[in-house]
Amino acid sequence: MRPLPFAARPLAARVVHALSLGTLLLCLGVGAARADGAADWRLHATDEATGTRVWLRLRADGRTEFRGVTTIRARLSSLVAALRDVERMPQWVYRQRSAADLSTDGDLGGLSRVVFAMPWPLSDREALVRWRLVQDPATLAVTLSGQADPDAAPPDPAFVRMPSFASTWQLTPQAPGAVEVVFEGHGDLGGSLGWGLLRSFAAAAAWEAPLRTLVALHAFVAQPGIADAALPYLREPAP
Repeated sequence: MRPLPFAARPLAARVVHALSLGTLLLCLGVGAARADGAADWRLHATDEATGTRVWLRLRADGRTEFRGVTTIRARLSSLVAALRDVERMPQWVYRQRSAADLSTDGDLGGLSRVVFAMPWPLSDREALVRWRLVQDPATLAVTLSGQADPDAAPPDPAFVRMPSFASTWQLTPQAPGAVEVVFEGHGDLGGSLGWGLLRSFAAAAAWEAPLRTLVALHAFVAQPGIADAALPYLREPAP
């Protein structure tokens, strides 16, 4: 897996740490505001072995947004099961230290808490995420969206809580037996981004977080309990 040559990288690459939800996802963003609105998506990083691509763009509000795309040979249920297996998310989500459901609304929504590891001496980040899962009855595509809810629980002094972010996983069945995965997000790391170490980490993680998360997902969906998952609330495409 590699970034594109420096000359080909968008200016948006100076910002962001993107992260996932696994139903939740997370990204970190920093950037200078643009008066002319959001820039176009620009390809920034690739993994040839899995066919994974990551694009970045600078939003009108000055935050960097990412879009990761890959196609995985797996059942739709396996991918949804991976996103909903919160306890095992640290096995494949980039820099995720822990994750737990705080509350659920059946199988299709809830509130989750995730903690992301930061390099020393930075404090680890905590995110509270309200998520919702829906399936399109016509295309059978599944969308898992998450929004930060930073006031949903009392703060933990051991972590810096992320004040905002939004992310989406879209899983679209392809023929035969494959699913296109699109992972998008943007957000706010929290804390002081004036510190050089924090800015340096955010810039490097802008493309690395979504890329490594998607590449690791290729292998994780083959794990026992995931590859053979049966989800009664989900419709699989006809064979």
